[in-house]
Amino acid sequence: MEIIREIAERRAYRFLSAEPLPEGAAMRILEAGTLAPSCFNSQPWRLVAAGIDADGGVADSEVLDALRATLSDGNAWARKAPLIAAIAIRASDDCRLEDGRDYALFDAGLCAMAMIIQASAEGLVAHPIAGYNPKKAKAALGVPGDYVLAALIVVARRGEGSAEDDPVLSPSQKGSETGPRSRKPLADVASFGRWSIKAP
Repeated sequence: MEIIREIAERRAYRFLSAEPLPEGAAMRILEAGTLAPSCFNSQPWRLVAAGIDADGGVADSEVLDALRATLSDGNAWARKAPLIAAIAIRASDDCRLEDGRDYALFDAGLCAMAMIIQASAEGLVAHPIAGYNPKKAKAALGVPGDYVLAALIVVARRGEGSAEDDPVLSPSQKGSETGPRSRKPLADVASFGRWSIKAP
């Protein structure tokens, strides 16, 4: 068996369409996140979906526009997306183990990956970003102060036409849309038995 297509072909595309998502897709993506594993099944993530209502339909854009305004200039391309999902966590809601192993961020990452794989299966882009003003983003979404806004996931259809024609994308961002997918080889990141990885 090969690596499943949704993982093998996933890309963090930035050339997006503002067109609404297919019916039901947003709710399936959020539901996939809730099915992720977590320490002792604590499910510490809290999701806030800006751009859709509780039925998965298009919502009033006030909250989505406020969230878009918190994005960094490097993430200006994400302002076009019809859905931005926030993942918020509190370390106290998840396992806290010795040696500083707070599982909340790890489990939030599992939630995010489940959402990304589902979006890929739907033929959509789900691009996680860290480039936003967390204080302003939390205020825009009404996230309580004791939560950490771990990531935003930008969800959209891929843009139509050529990324070269998108005035928002930088030259390097345009190149990454069609260039080869760059991944470190397994030998650089995996050891077998005992640690044998050389420092970069």
